Amino acid sequence: MPPRTTSPTPARQARPGPAGRAGASSPKSSAASASAVSPASAASSASASAALTARPARSRLIDAVAAVLRPLRWLLHTITPIGWGCLVLLVACGLTGAVMGWQEAWSAAIVVGIVVVSAWLWLVPRGGYSVSHNLLEPRVTVGDHALIRLTVTNPRPRPLLPSRMEMPVGPGRAVFVVPTLTPRAVHERGFVLPTQRRGIVTVGPVLAVQRDPVGLLQRERSLTTPQHIHIHPRTLRLGTVLHGVLRDIEGAVTQDLSSSDVAFHALRDYVPGDDRRNVHWRTTARTGRLMVRQFEETRRSSLLVLLSTRQDDYAGEEDFETAVSIACSLTMDAIQDGREVRFITQIGALPTSSSLRMLDTSCLLSTGEDDVSCDLLVRHACTAHPEASIVVLVTGQQVDRATLARARGLAPLSMVAVTLRAGQQGLSRHHAGTMPVVDMDRLEQLPTALRRAL
Repeated sequence: MPPRTTSPTPARQARPGPAGRAGASSPKSSAASASAVSPASAASSASASAALTARPARSRLIDAVAAVLRPLRWLLHTITPIGWGCLVLLVACGLTGAVMGWQEAWSAAIVVGIVVVSAWLWLVPRGGYSVSHNLLEPRVTVGDHALIRLTVTNPRPRPLLPSRMEMPVGPGRAVFVVPTLTPRAVHERGFVLPTQRRGIVTVGPVLAVQRDPVGLLQRERSLTTPQHIHIHPRTLRLGTVLHGVLRDIEGAVTQDLSSSDVAFHALRDYVPGDDRRNVHWRTTARTGRLMVRQFEETRRSSLLVLLSTRQDDYAGEEDFETAVSIACSLTMDAIQDGREVRFITQIGALPTSSSLRMLDTSCLLSTGEDDVSCDLLVRHACTAHPEASIVVLVTGQQVDRATLARARGLAPLSMVAVTLRAGQQGLSRHHAGTMPVVDMDRLEQLPTALRRAL
């Protein structure tokens, strides 16, 4: 008698009960379980098939609506306000001629209709151009020249008629006309981007503009991809001014005790967890108890640059730009010297891993009306970075001395704190409580201001 085989699929789906674990189940119980499972499985399969059927129907409906709206969207982008006015005039003249029977209205409708029909002829595609635009320098400084090179090529074996092109540059547009290009001819143009303001400017894409002489219709086709140019703030190399101050602070002994450093303080009894390398064996042999060395922590030079972005702290936009340049100069100088530095504003912290990343991010800085005051900025920064040895607060001259005095009180006494204020008042030094405050109106005064403050 051949051995009886069972299908593996029911074995995976059915979960054995107590009877199944003890031995073989009866045919009656198997039939009952099959009859109980079949309605549930049939219902689930029916709902799944209904969902699968409804999903393609819904997607087909969405595709149909998008196909209907696509020409309408194209018309809204192609017909200009003058074109819509001309269509209204055409309908009005036609209705007037049909209702009133005026010959003049019919004549006006015919003329307007001819103008409208002829306008569509100007939108016949004249493709074939190969266009590219390149930034000679993707990063420039305020006041430098940012050059944009545009190249238009005719790769076809026949001449191409003149064409009008536009290139968005920030909030404006550069408009130029490409002359008739013979086969394989190249047309090059150069543009100078104004860089009076710090920020990120989007250049491109180059648009091929087709427009009728009356201005009823206009069609734009993108020929290139947009590019971004970073306009960095002006910075100044400080030389040895800040470097000398940080070097003087480096290695100074503090009153904080540590289990490992270079400044020896005293001996104390060993407690579990102490490093056995610090055990002083001579004293241990003399006293009969384990004695370990205790040290005083030495100060590491760490710079904390705080820039206020509160709008009320500055008399104008130029003062804020000067403050940004001051803060970026301090941070960049510390980065290039390999010092530990943090750059914090009310908006957040700027990256200080490299000068380039810091300057790129500084292009996005702007003032805000709801930003916290300078004293709260100092408290938050000093709490987050208690290891800082020098705190330089850069703000505007609209901040009163009482706020600066509170800021000095919120900073630890172990930190050297100074304030640099940018504004219209020239170079001068005074105090807000115990904090030195130096006013300046130009970035070039920064080295002298640091010497007076530190």
